[in-house]
Amino acid sequence: MTYIGRNIMKPVVLVTAIGTAASTTIVSVLKGTNAFYIIGSDIYHKNQIATTKDVDEFYVFPPVTGEQVTYIDFVIQFCLQHKVLFYFPTIDEEVVKLAANRDRFNEVGVKLCIPNNELIEICHNKNYFFEWIKKNIPRVFIPVYQTIESINEKDFPVFIKPVKGRGSNGCKKIESKFQLIQLLTEGMKIKDYIVQPFIDGDVISVDLVRNANTGQKAQIQRVEELRNLSGCGIAVQIIYDEELTAICNELMEKLNLNGVANAEFFRLKDGYRIIEVNPRFPAGTSFSVMSGLNTPLNAIRIACGDECDFETIAYGQHLAKRYETYVLD
Repeated sequence: MTYIGRNIMKPVVLVTAIGTAASTTIVSVLKGTNAFYIIGSDIYHKNQIATTKDVDEFYVFPPVTGEQVTYIDFVIQFCLQHKVLFYFPTIDEEVVKLAANRDRFNEVGVKLCIPNNELIEICHNKNYFFEWIKKNIPRVFIPVYQTIESINEKDFPVFIKPVKGRGSNGCKKIESKFQLIQLLTEGMKIKDYIVQPFIDGDVISVDLVRNANTGQKAQIQRVEELRNLSGCGIAVQIIYDEELTAICNELMEKLNLNGVANAEFFRLKDGYRIIEVNPRFPAGTSFSVMSGLNTPLNAIRIACGDECDFETIAYGQHLAKRYETYVLD
């Protein structure tokens, strides 16, 4: 493979938003194979992101939250110029935009390491998602209040989250109807949020992998024992629960998952309730990789139409994250 005048015989991989936890893990996994030429990008500059030390080249990209056509035109031109073969996005808005333009990437030979479009369309919009859950897997459904008037004072606290959100941004526990009405008077538009009963239970995160071509599927479940203020697990235990395994297998089959996704659940005394399905790599990707499920490499295999390679999962294992400091100059 020729890359801009240089003789590079490795497939070129683009990983965007490399300042995020998920992209950092993807870069680390790819670098560890010594089989890929890695291009990283972010909206921040090279000396502001530690993961730039692990990529072969780094570029500043425009924000994905701008106009769809402008961003897609930019990244397609970039992929053509740099001979990109595989493309890993980890930001919700970027995944949605790429999926909507998947045909354009196929035309220029770029393999998107994202799930199937149907799953992305259902799961990115929380209204669509909970309607789908209620119809298809009702035993894990969390009710959604349809109007403010339908919420009685005894129903509080409630929990609000954006219909089209990213991570835990905009999610909030609301203690009273007065507080909810106050948010509305301050400019919050109820149509942009869903309101549900507040649930206090263990949070279980499950990374899901399914190859629609071969029928292979795998999952890895982790209890989030400590979470940071952004809602990311920083201390977890890998578990195996038969009931949750059955739920996730059903979820993968009914959503026809082809690729990698992440599901989050509350674990209660009477079973599980689903929080969301993220149509992307989660912040806890490193936990899965270190415990036996290499989601980045299997995403590449799925994108190529190849069989997945699943290893033995280290059930019972405890893992925790920490911050480290690097000199970048």
